[in-house]
Amino acid sequence: MKPLLLGIDGLSYSSFMKCNPRTLLMLFSSTFRGVVANKNKNNHPTPAWLSILEMTDDINESGFLSSLPNLKLIKITKAVAINIPITNPTYGEVKLPYDKTVPIKDELNKVKEAIFKNIDENPVIADVTALDRFLVNNGSIDKCEIYREIDGFVKEIINRVQDFIIFSPYGEPKDGKHEAYGVYLSTVPRPNEHDTVKLPELGILFSKLVKGDVFY
Repeated sequence: MKPLLLGIDGLSYSSFMKCNPRTLLMLFSSTFRGVVANKNKNNHPTPAWLSILEMTDDINESGFLSSLPNLKLIKITKAVAINIPITNPTYGEVKLPYDKTVPIKDELNKVKEAIFKNIDENPVIADVTALDRFLVNNGSIDKCEIYREIDGFVKEIINRVQDFIIFSPYGEPKDGKHEAYGVYLSTVPRPNEHDTVKLPELGILFSKLVKGDVFY
């Protein structure tokens, strides 16, 4: 069983109490937790994910398409990429349009199946875009229903995967921009227990987890 780096874009601690996602709340109380800091004012997930995958904040967005097969984190961990929102359709074994045409359950099922298909033999880097896709510019949707669907998905994942980092690169979209702070829930401690987790540190920590260099 290999480690999993799982992004859930737009996941926010601010909605945990309102929506009561039982599995996520259980992880909050039973795993290592922290806050992911993202001061990037760009509301699209691409810059955040490139910082993670290249393990640096020094990103050249205009030239990254030519380096997709050689993204640093994927190259050094030999991880399988699934539904990563750095292209449209998303990048990896699961490729989905980054818009509201993909139903929430369809995305969750496809990502889950791809994780389960690969995790026994390969590290996996995967993402869920549903919260972000459906909450942006849509005040009428039932946010807590999306949280319930994601919570059920996370429950199935953690029942199968031994080592994981579950995070959001930023919080919920509100008033045209995202909250600057996301979620960190993991079987391994964050790099500095007295500080927020920076985006490149997520990639660095996952690479150490894959190599077995993380101390619990």
